[in-house]
Amino acid sequence: MYTSYIGQRLLALYNQRTGSSLTARQFFEQQLYPLFFEPAKYLQWIPSSPFAQVVAARDLVLGGPTATQIQLANLHRKIETVAPDGSFVIGFPAAGVEGTTSGQVSNVGPVMSSEEMYCSWIGGALGVGVSGGLSLLLDEDDVLWTLYEGWAWYRKFLDQRPSLKGNQIDTWNGTWLVYVFSEDFDPKYPDNGLNEFRLTDTAGVSSLPTQEWVQVLFALAGRFRRDLTAYVYGFGKSNRTVGFIPLKLEGISHVCDLEDKLFLFSDTLKSEGRSNLLRLYTTQHSFSYACQQGSIGVAAIKPEKIQDYIGENQKNDKSLLTPDGETSIHFAFYQIWIIAMLDRPGILDAADRLAQTLIQFTENNDRAKKGNSEAVKTLWKAKSRKSFVEALIAILEKQRHSVEQMEEAVNHANTLPFDQLPYFVTLTHFRYLALSIKNNEIVPLAD
Repeated sequence: MYTSYIGQRLLALYNQRTGSSLTARQFFEQQLYPLFFEPAKYLQWIPSSPFAQVVAARDLVLGGPTATQIQLANLHRKIETVAPDGSFVIGFPAAGVEGTTSGQVSNVGPVMSSEEMYCSWIGGALGVGVSGGLSLLLDEDDVLWTLYEGWAWYRKFLDQRPSLKGNQIDTWNGTWLVYVFSEDFDPKYPDNGLNEFRLTDTAGVSSLPTQEWVQVLFALAGRFRRDLTAYVYGFGKSNRTVGFIPLKLEGISHVCDLEDKLFLFSDTLKSEGRSNLLRLYTTQHSFSYACQQGSIGVAAIKPEKIQDYIGENQKNDKSLLTPDGETSIHFAFYQIWIIAMLDRPGILDAADRLAQTLIQFTENNDRAKKGNSEAVKTLWKAKSRKSFVEALIAILEKQRHSVEQMEEAVNHANTLPFDQLPYFVTLTHFRYLALSIKNNEIVPLAD
């Protein structure tokens, strides 16, 4: 199982960085068990495992081993004497043929060493939980070590909050990874931002909310800016394996570069800081849907509701003209995502030049303003190269000094993939609105 491999990776990394030579069992006993299972409130819940089994009262005697010590001994015994199954090897199918996590059964049983079984526990504690009930395992030294260091902080965080439930290691890992990989993190004072971790409360019991998957990708893209591969899965009452999913982080990193792009036109947005703004980014698709596409890149993080402003059925939503507030943040997200999708040098400048030309066109004399506004509205709804060029020609016939800007736009339209043309049209539309806001010259959309 991949959990065993990832566990082996962290064990090797730990021994290398600390000068130790621990076995997997020793690492489990010295590092994992004291943090995860020895205290009354666990960091992780493994269904049907020895740590999920109640120790009988008759086995607890004064001066004898504690309940968790008995559970640990039971785990050791199973690993040494019982054929591996999901109750004590993390990620394995259940024993027998009728369990919901039994998987495909063969008369050839899986062969694993005891070291690999202990490593499955180490690897299982390194899952990065995201919204949708799935987790990621990442074979990256920086990620593995960051998550390992976060275990002790999770124990401290949990112990300081009596109402906080335990058993959320995957959720913690996702939250911790986003926190440590953010620009606000200070490695000299790693606990400075812990009190800002958001909690939810239900009937007096608080819990960590699961991190949105796009926030985890933003955190990874900000750190690596190269492609990674994630093993995606879900362990619970029944196991779910999605498989290895390429993460196209280089393109996603462009979406993270907010301050260098479209937030510059608003001092209010710029003062918020990149991390605070990114937390407001929401996607149209679930993580499960994104995985079904085979790889996860810019297309997968399509902003929520952007489709309402693309194509002939687009909304006529004047709220996008609001220069500040949460609406303007999402307005900026829309533009940044489209620029990243188009991934073409000079595309923003071309859209700006055409948008400025159209602003001048709609501000023509009062008698022509309505007709000019309708002509621009027709351009926004262009869905093919032919209709886009025809709309530009209709405008050019009334404003002949704009030939250069029109030719530039046509050149982009003719060389873009067909399915990307609506994005260029929408980007120009959004720049039309944004430049109007910047110049304090709000040009209302045609009704």
